[in-house]
Amino acid sequence: MRTGITCDGLRTVGLVAVCCCLTGAALAQDDIADSRRNAIVHAIEAAAPAVVTISAVDIRTERVYDPLMEDFYRNFGLFRSRPLVRRRAVEAVGSGFFIDEAGHILTNFHVIQGADYGTVTLPDGREIEFDFVGGDARTDLAVLRAKGQDFPYVRFADSDKLLVGEWVIAIGNPFGLMMRDAKPSVSVGVISAVHRRVRREVGGGERLYQGMIQTDAAINPGNSGGPLVNAAGQVVGVNTMIFSSSGGHQGLGFAIPINRARRVAQEIIEYGRRRDPWLGFHGEAVSALTEYSLRRMAVQVEAGVIVTEILRNTPAYEAGLRLGDVIIEMNNEPVEHPADIDYLTWDLFVGDDVILKADRQGTPVISRFKVKELAPS
Repeated sequence: MRTGITCDGLRTVGLVAVCCCLTGAALAQDDIADSRRNAIVHAIEAAAPAVVTISAVDIRTERVYDPLMEDFYRNFGLFRSRPLVRRRAVEAVGSGFFIDEAGHILTNFHVIQGADYGTVTLPDGREIEFDFVGGDARTDLAVLRAKGQDFPYVRFADSDKLLVGEWVIAIGNPFGLMMRDAKPSVSVGVISAVHRRVRREVGGGERLYQGMIQTDAAINPGNSGGPLVNAAGQVVGVNTMIFSSSGGHQGLGFAIPINRARRVAQEIIEYGRRRDPWLGFHGEAVSALTEYSLRRMAVQVEAGVIVTEILRNTPAYEAGLRLGDVIIEMNNEPVEHPADIDYLTWDLFVGDDVILKADRQGTPVISRFKVKELAPS
């Protein structure tokens, strides 16, 4: 009796082994292909088509002197020559994104501030003119409307539910139109912190950057106004500013939460402006008062904002707030300085509820009312 495997048997076994190897290699390639198309790739594919490059042009009039004529007049001891008047186009470039099927584009106010005209460039290369709908300097948001129809637009997340550490993607055009390709670029990072309040001096002018989203996703000049997107491809914020000693990315980028941005955009679309929220009083920090003033007004708390001016026909007065009351909380947020009230007020909208907790010479006082609009001057 012979034992063993014939040559044909060896060939068959070898063929099966080769087939198994080929099948395993194919499966491995499929796994690699699947891993490349991860959640971040899908998120970018969902949001990027709605991101645009904004070119805003400001025409400036300048008075300049011809150096040749200056030398001519000076040689003859005559007065200075007449200045030449010329117009110069100054272009600012930023990003934005479509927020609805009507063609409205959300961006930062500082991107288009002072512009005389401009265009938006879509990722497919189309260049389209836009109308300025309105803007709000304090929240640094503006709404444009592209001339045309059938534009792709983004989906939104609830920015109040952001998690520190979750993935986010900054989409925008840091190079403007320097690149021949109009498609936006992306950078990936995480949510580093939420509810960040930036000092008023940093924002500059009237800008109040409060409740900001902090991210280490690279946000560079030109990214301003573009969307910050979560791993589901939904917009969570509007990329707005960076902290940098060099002017470039250093891992400290900030975005306006989309929940606030959407409310501001809706106000602008509906009224052409952000309606000014109004409480009807002014105050001074307790810490800024002298010992004499504190005793004279019988202040019983160490920190807060004492009401120094209040109008009778105002929401706060009608709710019971009076001169000398020391506000210690506003909508469950501690208050120690008038700037705290400014920040909290500018995060409110006409019709929102306000709850003030104050101290009136040792007696707790609670005032409840709704925000009214400050009448335009």
